[in-house]
Amino acid sequence: MKAAADDATPVPQVISEAPLLFSLSHSLALIDRSFGIDRIIADSGDEFVDSYYRQSLPGYSRLYNPWQCMHLPLHDGTLSEGEAFFAQAAEVARHLDDRPGQRVLELGCGLGANSLYLAERLPHVSFLGTDLMAQHVERAQAKARKLSNLTFRQASFEDLPEDLGQFDAIFGIETLCYANDPGPVARLIARHLRPGGHVVLFDAHRKPGFANFPEDLVTATKLYEITTAVARGFHDEGRWQQAFAAAGLEVTAAEDVTEQTRAGLVRLHSRATKAFTERKWRLALRVIPRYFARNAVAGLIGYHVCFGDRIAPDAGRGPITYQKIVARKPGA
Repeated sequence: MKAAADDATPVPQVISEAPLLFSLSHSLALIDRSFGIDRIIADSGDEFVDSYYRQSLPGYSRLYNPWQCMHLPLHDGTLSEGEAFFAQAAEVARHLDDRPGQRVLELGCGLGANSLYLAERLPHVSFLGTDLMAQHVERAQAKARKLSNLTFRQASFEDLPEDLGQFDAIFGIETLCYANDPGPVARLIARHLRPGGHVVLFDAHRKPGFANFPEDLVTATKLYEITTAVARGFHDEGRWQQAFAAAGLEVTAAEDVTEQTRAGLVRLHSRATKAFTERKWRLALRVIPRYFARNAVAGLIGYHVCFGDRIAPDAGRGPITYQKIVARKPGA
C-alpha cells in the first residue's frame, strides 16, 4: 500500500456497535496518510529498538498510565484500572508462598513497575529486575531506593550472567517477543530456575496460518509489530511451549487471555483516533520524534489485530493471540 498523495481526511467508517472504533480499512488509510505504510514496514531492522524506547520514554512516564507500566492491562470485569495493569504481576505472586529466602527474576523489566509492585507486597521475597537499557535500569533503581528486597541490573535475557544464581520464579511481560530464538533463552531460564521453580510469560503471538489471514489484517499486524519495536515479528503460537519443553521444563499452562486485553485496546484506539483526526495532534505527529509518534499507529490498530474487523469483537478472527504461559522445572 502506497502513501496517500493528498492530506484529505478519509471519511470515517465506524464499527456501529462500538462507536469509538474506526474500521480497519479506515485506520489503515489514516496511518498511510500520516506515515506511509510502506515506509513503516521497510523499517524492520533491529537497529531502531534502542531509539524506540528512548523516544517513547516520555509517553510511558506521562501519558500511558501513572505506574509507568510498559504493557497492556488485563481486565476481567472486576478489576480497577490499577489492578488490571498489575494482573500479570499478580499471576507471578500466585507461584510464591510464605517461605523465606525466595528469589524472583524479572526479564525485560522496563521502568520496573511490576517488580516494584511485587516487592512492596511480598517483603519476604527478594526481587531482581533486569533490562537491556541502562536508562530503564537507572530510573527503576531510583524508584526502588527504599525497598531492601529489590534491585535492578542491566543485562540481556539472551546472555544472563552466571552470577545471578537461581530463582524460584522468573517472569517476562511482553518482553520475550524480542528474543532472536526462544530455544537458547528457554535453556538459560531453565538453568537459572531452582527445582520446582516456575517461569511465567505473558506475550502476543502469531496464530497458526498467519499468512492466510486477510491481507489488511496481515498488514496491520506487521505495522503493530514494527511500531512496538518487535522488528522480526511476534513468535508463532506454540513456539515458547516447544522451547520450554525442549529445555526440560514442564508446561503447566498455555492460556489465551486475549479477551482480557479488549478494554485496554479499545481505550488505546480511542486515544489514537485523536492523534490522527484532531488538527493539533496531527501537527504534533509531524514534529515529535519518529518512533514516539508511531506509538499512535500501534494504538490505532492493536484492537484489530487481536479482534478482527467485524461489528462484534471476536478474538477468534484476529491474527494475534495474547497468552499466559507457565512452565515448571521438575524437582522439589
